[in-house]
Parts: sequence; C-alpha cells; structure tokens
Amino acid sequence: MIIFLVFFITDSVSAETLEEIKLSNGEVVEVIYSNNSEGYRYEIVFENGHKYTFEQSGNLGTGGGSPDLTNHERELAEEAIDQFEKSHGSAGPSKSRIKSVSVSIILILLGLFGLIFPQATWYLQIGWRLRESEPSDLARFVNRAIGGLLIIIGFISLI
Repeated sequence: MIIFLVFFITDSVSAETLEEIKLSNGEVVEVIYSNNSEGYRYEIVFENGHKYTFEQSGNLGTGGGSPDLTNHERELAEEAIDQFEKSHGSAGPSKSRIKSVSVSIILILLGLFGLIFPQATWYLQIGWRLRESEPSDLARFVNRAIGGLLIIIGFISLI
C-alpha cells in the first residue's frame, strides 16, 4: 500500500531560474523559467514592461501576455525561449509526467490481474477473512469489470 501511495505524491516545490538574454535586435529581456509538478512556465519581460508567458501543463500548452503585447514581441519572446533552451536544455518531461506514466502502468497491471484472476482478486479483497467459501459469479464478474475499467483508465491516462 505504501509503495502504491508513493506514486501519487507529487512535488509541489517550484524551481525558478531568472536570466537576461540579448535578442537578435539588440534588446535585452528577462527570461523567468519555473517548473513544478504540473509542468513548466516561461515568462519573458521586455524593457518596456510588456510580458509574454508560455505555460505547459501535462499535454496542454498555453501562451499569452500583456494586453498591449505586439506580434513582433511575441516572436522575440519565442526567440528568447529558444536561446534559453539552447543554453539550459529544453524543458522536457517533468517528474510528474514520469510519475503519471508509472501510475498508469500500475493501473493497467492491477486491471489485468483483476481481469485474468478474478477469484484471486476476490480472495485478496475479502476471501482471506472467510473460511471455506468461494466467490459468487457476481463477485467474479464485478472483479473482471473493474479490472477492465482500470485497464481503460490506465491507457487513457497514458495519452
């Protein structure tokens, strides 16, 4: 049980990096990079105070910025992110993604066990407390159904 719970514990601590980057047009911008258990975030601050942000959380990436941010500044912000990633490495899969894959694999394995061995699943749930009893057909069906459901949830969470 403890091993299973370890996979659900997520790191909420955020690591932040601040760096000034000189762009191709000569402008210097601040790049603030932070990552956490959900993903990562870039904030680009221009000399005129305009800000551009890009946030990746799981499979969803969103960008935005100040209301007065121009398209040219967006392009410059993307250049700044590219330069930052060249010097620091790209913001690859986070620890949370690795934990998510681990949880998905565990769900799939538990589901396969319940689907293939419904009687053993019943025994581990309640049968060990009873003497000389067998699971009902309904109990076997429910264990198979839950096993199939866990497999589906495991595969969906991998996407």
